[in-house]
Amino acid sequence: MIRLSNTLYKGSMCSNRIGRQAIGLSKTLRINYSTATTTINNNNNNNNKSKLLSEDFNINSRINNKNYCIASAVAAQPSTKPISRGRERQQIDLKIGDTLHGFKVVDIQDVKEKQLKTFRLKHIETGAEYLHIDTEDTNNVFSVTFKTTPQDSTGVAHILEHTTLCGSEKYPVRDPFFNMLKRSLNTYMNAWTAPDHTSYPFGSQDPKDFYNLMSVYLDATFFPLLSEQDFRQEGHRLEFDQMENPASQLKFKGIVFNEMKGALSDPNSYYAEQSQQHLYPSTTYSYNSGGEPLDIPNLSYQELKDFHSQHYHPSNAYFFTYGDLDIKNHLKFIQENCLNRFTRNESIVEKTKIGKVPRWSETKRIQLTCPPSSMDVNPERKHKFSISILHKDTKDVFESLVMHMLSQLLLRGSNTPMYQALLESGLALDYTPNTGYDDNLAESSFSVGGVGIRAEDLEKVEKTIIQTLEKAAENGFAQNVIESILHQYEFAQKNVSASFGLNLAGGLSSYWIHGGDPVSPLYLNKNVERLRKEIADGKPFFQNKIKELLANPHKLVITMQPDEHHQKKDADAELARLESIRAQLKDQDVQEIIAHSKELQARQNQEQDVSCLPKINICDIEKKQKKIHHRDTVLETTPLRVLDQPTNGISYFRATIDISTLPEDLKPYVPIFCSFIDEMGAGQFDHKQLDTEINLYTGKFSTSPLISGSPFDLAESKEQILLKSACLNHNTDKMFDLWTKILLENRWKNADLLKILLAQRQSSMVENIPSSGLSYAKTYSGSKFSRGGYLGEMWSGLAQVRLTNQMVSQNDMDGIIDKLARINQFVIDRSLMKCLVTTENTNITALESSLASFLKPFPILNNGSTINHFANTSDTNANKSFFAIPATVNYVSQNYQSVPYTHQDSSNLQVLSKVLSEYLHKEIREKGGAYGGGVSLDSGLISFYSYRDPNLLKTLNAFNESIQWSLNDKITDKNIESAQLSIFSDFDSPESPSNRGVAEWMRGITNEMKQERRDRLLNIKKKDLEQVSQKYLNNNNPSYTTVLGPANTDIQSDTTNWKSEAL
Repeated sequence: MIRLSNTLYKGSMCSNRIGRQAIGLSKTLRINYSTATTTINNNNNNNNKSKLLSEDFNINSRINNKNYCIASAVAAQPSTKPISRGRERQQIDLKIGDTLHGFKVVDIQDVKEKQLKTFRLKHIETGAEYLHIDTEDTNNVFSVTFKTTPQDSTGVAHILEHTTLCGSEKYPVRDPFFNMLKRSLNTYMNAWTAPDHTSYPFGSQDPKDFYNLMSVYLDATFFPLLSEQDFRQEGHRLEFDQMENPASQLKFKGIVFNEMKGALSDPNSYYAEQSQQHLYPSTTYSYNSGGEPLDIPNLSYQELKDFHSQHYHPSNAYFFTYGDLDIKNHLKFIQENCLNRFTRNESIVEKTKIGKVPRWSETKRIQLTCPPSSMDVNPERKHKFSISILHKDTKDVFESLVMHMLSQLLLRGSNTPMYQALLESGLALDYTPNTGYDDNLAESSFSVGGVGIRAEDLEKVEKTIIQTLEKAAENGFAQNVIESILHQYEFAQKNVSASFGLNLAGGLSSYWIHGGDPVSPLYLNKNVERLRKEIADGKPFFQNKIKELLANPHKLVITMQPDEHHQKKDADAELARLESIRAQLKDQDVQEIIAHSKELQARQNQEQDVSCLPKINICDIEKKQKKIHHRDTVLETTPLRVLDQPTNGISYFRATIDISTLPEDLKPYVPIFCSFIDEMGAGQFDHKQLDTEINLYTGKFSTSPLISGSPFDLAESKEQILLKSACLNHNTDKMFDLWTKILLENRWKNADLLKILLAQRQSSMVENIPSSGLSYAKTYSGSKFSRGGYLGEMWSGLAQVRLTNQMVSQNDMDGIIDKLARINQFVIDRSLMKCLVTTENTNITALESSLASFLKPFPILNNGSTINHFANTSDTNANKSFFAIPATVNYVSQNYQSVPYTHQDSSNLQVLSKVLSEYLHKEIREKGGAYGGGVSLDSGLISFYSYRDPNLLKTLNAFNESIQWSLNDKITDKNIESAQLSIFSDFDSPESPSNRGVAEWMRGITNEMKQERRDRLLNIKKKDLEQVSQKYLNNNNPSYTTVLGPANTDIQSDTTNWKSEAL
């Protein structure tokens, strides 16, 4: 029911930094619309996991040490016997041809390079496809995917994805999905709508929880209620601004309707959507699966139900499971709870087939307009331009590997021909969001384009793209560049991820639904070896692929420029349609609109009996905090923490550098320093050579500003720079040698390169303001409370955007170089460093030795450390700030001061934030139609928030009403238990070996602190929440509100309560 940030497969090619960590897996901007929203991270827990959930809502039972269990519904469980898990799990004794619970085994493969065993099955009666991946991973995953092929832009597939999760036959409650977020220890719950399929995945480590969720998901997808009221809430409806006053303005409302307004306000998303629609004419891809706001009101309730019956059937279904639980139990559960009610439907299979695009015989050219950027910082460079080429079908995994690699060779990083020709030359400021190779659809495509182009350079840009491809087709690529990309594949194969199963659930779908073998992409090593042989034969392998692209006549050339009236035209069209509807309304129609509105509101206000839903109980939560063991030592004078973890042949290195005594005039430039330190060249390497060296010998390599709040005192914040990298064990000396050159021999004195990098940074920041609206609002409000918040705004807020704009406009490159060099000279002080390494026990000694050698050349300058105290210089009377941006929805953050991690009230506030989020979900999302809203506890702040919100004042009122609600004896034991389950779902979520113990090291949190917090969270009572609500959220405590949204004359004219600020 909501949108998963912007993309499921996001792999921008926008700079030479991007792509190192997921090279070969990167995709062009592909928009998918999802039920779960990205929550503001309640990371007062033991890890900093950002979980793709939604407004984490919560329910159930009084907590005390003696009575944790409350009776509740439980889904039929396959077995209650204790089972062996992980490496000790029972081995699967199926063979090809076996039949079990209505399924036939059609293929079994042992994927040794991933330590997996795959089982492909087919349901005999319905033809449903099934893939199970057996592994020792205890984070089990389920997903069911349907091929969904809309034939218009009404958003029918997207709205259906929302409404299926609003009640089903077995679970006829209003919102089972969001309720299960509060009744589960899931590691992930979501649903998303892609251009040609809809997927419903979840993850859980607990067997009982796993089958609880499977029961709800199966019933929701195959047997949904699809009530008309849910259609009106989630999709669209007519409603008067004042519900019972027909003289007030008539409006379209609906969650998806507002979601898509927000999504398409982002110039990048809009460009990617238009590119897809025009490149794939006469197919389902020529429509917006998420829905165009002007088209969404055309969808009827009957059409929604018809779409479900025509697509959500086992004959069109792809089941996926992953983990250490027994597939036999999965098959039995799915058969008994779902598939035994169906027979094969061949007409659905035929209906959902995606035909090939009719191929063009010549290039097609289109000119479009788009929403304007939030800042008009380059008025002479407003154009976007790209060339897209339709390639081949996506069933050939080797072809996809080759094309992904070719895309990297051409585009990724400063040592690639397209980067140098387009970006380094200054013709464009950045790549277009569709740039790169995209194999997510039935037929793949390759695109190249630039943003920030002058009108007079458009023709030159087109010629440059073609000429660069022709030159690459003639000359090929340097062998060391090819090896650097192949090394990234090798690293990616060995890097252990905590969400590997979830990644597979999404990543394999596009091969599978288009007729490919979903197991074949797992054999990366075999395909890389084949590629090496092709290259070693001396044939112009990549050159021939480029020639193939150039010879392809199915090319789309898009030229797009912003139109400041773009959104107004849409708004005028919407208003004209509403006026036309109003003019035709009879008295009976008016009363019907009012009656429907009142009926929906009454339903939203109605208390639900959710006892039919299965749940996990507090007694199921582990009482003891898992300890992450470490060893602290000192390398001469440098503190070192060693973490012994199963890293699969990879060494991970992190170091923090204390910059608290760095001169204040240099601190605003710290993010620039961190962004560019590995972009300028170092030692004997120019910036192009350095980029190749980093990719040849490391898999992760980054530098970033770091603010670490004290667990004891919010007034104390560590001001640091974080160095982070990883490499295969045999490359540790090479990795540290690169750090030595970058830190001690950096080539800062390159004004021309610095100017190019700054222009790229500015372009990216400005383009992404709409999609980052909530982050900017929260950061700005948070800057009023503490030194850490102040630095957060300086380093990652609108202040950093303004500074970047200023640097570009003033063009004082020598002055900036001087500041960056001064920062560099400061941070090489070894006395300011502390280090952490993570690797296997057998590699610890070698890694420590390499680290010791790395540290030796760094001088001990004794720059010292201090605690910088905060002095709020803001106007205390102006505690509400409004920033007008070219958007149709609002991003709102209202912040209060919280307490540090170890404070006894911190756990209470964390639970309270979840309880208030449950209240606000109903008010902001269900009633208000916003994309999302709630409360988070993070970085010493209690943050009320909403995003993609059509309302403003109503939302601010809802914030205040939620506080009053919490004080009026309204909080229930159910609310508290729901909050606890949601928190522990995060608290105990799986972490990759490379990340275990890292957050604790950075923040100074001990195992004892985590256990104490766990104990407190398990013993929260109603009076505790009422006390902290009264104490921290009362009117006497200062709060700061920030809004980024469309121009609002009421707000902007209210100078008494609001301060209108320019971006």
